[in-house]
This record gives sequence, C-alpha cells and structure tokens, in this order.
Amino acid sequence: MADTEAALRALAHPGRRQVLELLAGAEQTSGALASACGWTRPAASQHLKVLREAGLVAVRTDGNRRLYRTRREGLAELRAFLDEFWTGRLAVLEDEIRGSR
Repeated sequence: MADTEAALRALAHPGRRQVLELLAGAEQTSGALASACGWTRPAASQHLKVLREAGLVAVRTDGNRRLYRTRREGLAELRAFLDEFWTGRLAVLEDEIRGSR
C-alpha cells in the first residue's frame, strides 16, 4: 500500500467509504459514482484521486471511459495493519485486566 496513514485519512471521509462499498460489487465510472454519492463530477474526481493515491482504488481506461475498482491488495494490506494494531492493543488491555484482578 502506498501509505497506511494515507489510507486511514482517505477512509475518514464517509463518502469515500461509500465509494469503496459501491466498487465492491463492480467497476464503475466516476460519473456513476458521483451520481450515487450526490457529488459533482469534479468532487468525485478529487475523492477518487485521494483513494487512488492511498492505494485503495485502481483505474483502467476502456475506450473513452475510466473505470474504477477497489484494489484488493491495498485493502488487504490495510486490513493486515488494523488486525496487527488491534491484536496488540487488545493484548495489552487483557494483561491490564488480568493484572487488576
């Protein structure tokens, strides 16, 4: 993934999370995503740029259309980071709870 911090910042925006949900089913154009999210096309382009730079979304050209899709690798890397992060934090919490008994 380009940058875990960039991915977390990208996901902080609810509209970008909505885009990832919409792309989970199939590739979509930026116009379709803009319409589904209630954005202008320029706003959709900016949000998609943030997701692309974070490594969460990829784009391919099909004629004169640009089709966006989720990057499974980027999402898997983010998930691995979060799993490791929470596993460590929960282990510390469990140790604290057991120690206070």
